Amino acid sequence: MPLIERKPRPLGREQRAFRDDRLFIVACDDTYAPKQYFEPFKLTRVHVNVVPTTDGTSSAPHVLARLMEFEHEADDELWMLLDTDHCTEPSHVRTFTQALKEAREKGVSVALSTPCFETWLLLHHLEETKVTDLTTARKTEEVLRRVLGDYDKTNLDPQHFTFGNVRAACERAERLARAAGHPDIPTAPGSQVHFLWRAIVSKALSSQLPEELRDLVAAKT
Repeated sequence: MPLIERKPRPLGREQRAFRDDRLFIVACDDTYAPKQYFEPFKLTRVHVNVVPTTDGTSSAPHVLARLMEFEHEADDELWMLLDTDHCTEPSHVRTFTQALKEAREKGVSVALSTPCFETWLLLHHLEETKVTDLTTARKTEEVLRRVLGDYDKTNLDPQHFTFGNVRAACERAERLARAAGHPDIPTAPGSQVHFLWRAIVSKALSSQLPEELRDLVAAKT
């Protein structure tokens, strides 16, 4: 009888201390930045396991396939973090749209960043009005590098992304989304990562949340 290959178990599963701990399995189309960003954050009873791209296949269908390979339970949250800078090109948009549809049918939540994840990072430090002309990943990274003094997606400095910064980024991203009319696939600069943060906060113990995040879940989404 051939061996049955077991699905990988997210690291967060092994870290659970209580039966009602919540696990977020987050697959992304980036090799470094999202994983570097989320790892330093520690919240009681919530574990975020980021599944990066490691083989160069960063298209939305590949990200979804990689996510679904992980063993998960009914109360785990499955998410995809995707950039739109390449996926909305005419030659890619149909495949991208189909992958989003399939993800949602499978119960996977999707957070898009336009044009890239660095837009989300930049919103930790700049008002939303300062990012509206950043329509390319290259330009966005240039501004982020200037704002931070340096930017290395393989080694993010946690001091640049505090809980207070997260709160500000969520509020700014929400204002951008409202101005754009909450499209399924945004074309204007912005990020939907705030939806992931609101979901994380909603599953954490409110009494043990940092003060900056305590009423974040109650904000409009």
